Amino acid sequence: MEDKGPFNRILQSEPLKDRDRAAVVIVVLGIVLGLVLLILVLPPVSIFSNDDSGEPTGPVSGQILDDMPAPPAGFEAVSPLIELASAEPVGPNVHPRLTVNLSVAVSDNELVVLYTYDGDSWRRLGEAVPLADGNAVQAEVTVLPPNVAAFRPVEQTRIILGTLPDGSSLDPNALAGLTTLNIQGLRPGADGSLIGSVPANDLGVPVAPTILAASSADAQTMNSILASPELSAAHVQALLDLATNGSYAGIDLDYRTIDAGNEEAFTSFLQSLASGLRREGRTLTLTLPLPIRDGGGWNTQNVDWEAIAPLVTAIKLPPVVEQDRYFIEMEEALSFLTSRVASSKLLLTIDPFSHERGVDGLQSYTLIEALGVASTPVTRPSGSIATGETLVALGLNLSGDTGASGLIWDDTARAVTFSYTGPGGARVVWLANAFSEAFKLDLARRFQLGGVSVRDVSQASEDAGIWPVVLEYAETGAVTLVKPNGALLTPRWEVSGGALESTAGPVVTWRAPDEPGTYVLTLIVSDGLTHVGQELSVPVQPRLAVAP
Repeated sequence: MEDKGPFNRILQSEPLKDRDRAAVVIVVLGIVLGLVLLILVLPPVSIFSNDDSGEPTGPVSGQILDDMPAPPAGFEAVSPLIELASAEPVGPNVHPRLTVNLSVAVSDNELVVLYTYDGDSWRRLGEAVPLADGNAVQAEVTVLPPNVAAFRPVEQTRIILGTLPDGSSLDPNALAGLTTLNIQGLRPGADGSLIGSVPANDLGVPVAPTILAASSADAQTMNSILASPELSAAHVQALLDLATNGSYAGIDLDYRTIDAGNEEAFTSFLQSLASGLRREGRTLTLTLPLPIRDGGGWNTQNVDWEAIAPLVTAIKLPPVVEQDRYFIEMEEALSFLTSRVASSKLLLTIDPFSHERGVDGLQSYTLIEALGVASTPVTRPSGSIATGETLVALGLNLSGDTGASGLIWDDTARAVTFSYTGPGGARVVWLANAFSEAFKLDLARRFQLGGVSVRDVSQASEDAGIWPVVLEYAETGAVTLVKPNGALLTPRWEVSGGALESTAGPVVTWRAPDEPGTYVLTLIVSDGLTHVGQELSVPVQPRLAVAP
């Protein structure tokens, strides 16, 4: 009998795509002489094309460089820095597959990342697959870099931030995981002051209040402040006074709409603020807009990432709300950012709210609310029926008869989802729970980010039940990836009387009992962890006597 536990298989942390593991590009042979002498030999090597032909496209030579720059923040070197040179040009359709022998062996499931050094900083090339019992790694790169080195992460304390919306109560499950709580309630004033207040709390967790410029009016105010050196200085002082007078752990800013022309002013403002906070031992975190693809390049939305990242404690990356685009866009953005700034400065933001997309835009739900949309029962015919008669009961937003998909696991969104026809036409709902958010947390592991930020830690977010996986990530730096047991995504029915021909599925047939009365049909749905049911009362009338 099928096991109907909460999940049907445990997955390894996100694997890389299969590589042609025969394509050797760099080989380092080590021979130990005596006790301490290690001689590294670099024979000629080849680049293999990406057309699966397995044919080399040209020889490559490698030279170990004597000087190894300090590793990227949060990493340690497991290979020397190797200078590369190709005897022949590498064609535009060739993606070199680099194999690097390691000076320190790694385990099969250990994260190893290749970097190249441009003379001033490290640029991330991508994750590598361990080969040869952990003595070498291989990765495909888009272009042949001038040099390459392999690194693995070192154990570090992960930052776990949580945002508490103005006027909300904290989800008690969050207390065990938070390193700092960001409480909203303040916004910038036109004169550089702060408008609003931060609620007092005695929760026992460090607080860094959030100053939020979310509305268009507040964003305009913030940009006016940046355009004036006097107002900018006044705003810095107001923020420093807030931190000192409130004995806060630091300051958190959500100023993600920076006008063109204010880029340098924004960086200067942050430099002054960070300097003042640092003198007092306080932190500065901020939310910046996610870079977006712009043709063949990137639009950083008037943010100088390279200049800002060294100034602050950490930068929150806002999530992509439409889950069918989330992993494509977030992975591209993370690849772009981690090639330019230290990955330890970046925080992935996870969202405990489910989302629905329709022609009228996007809206958020708690998990219970979203499952409530899924568990809407109707009957055909509607209204009352006579004793002994049958009717069809169906989930309005789950049945294929109404154009719905039912509850399914979506491998693109990496979440339980359902689509249905609602107001305005087609609608799709993505459910946020421990399953979906674990796959997002795995991005933080893969890119070795400094931690995560939870977009909402109020009691309204409690339904999603994400804190066990957040705590697992905080404690170990990794998460166990699971998918829900598919059997639990099948809706089921209960009834207070009469007989159901089947108790499972989006559509069932019910036969009314012989006794008149009001009977209750209940449609129960689940995301694999949480069960929600909605009831529908059906009056059953006595069957009319047939005249002889």
